[in-house]
Amino acid sequence: MIVALILLLGGVVVGLSSRVMLAFGLSGIVLALSILSWMIRAEVSALRVLVLFAHLAALQAGYLLGAYLRTRGGRR
Repeated sequence: MIVALILLLGGVVVGLSSRVMLAFGLSGIVLALSILSWMIRAEVSALRVLVLFAHLAALQAGYLLGAYLRTRGGRR
């Protein structure tokens, strides 16, 4: 849960300050680190895949929130 919170806040920061390509890059880094962790531990389970999807969803939700706040603030 703490990792998901950090990813959510990181996504908000990226959404406030940058474009979508950086969010794609961060998603790729999260995916690569998860796969590397699975290879080191030599174990993959359905639960670990669901946790990966939850982490990616937190990152993307944070980006969407940050981008929304950026565009909403720019109209005033």
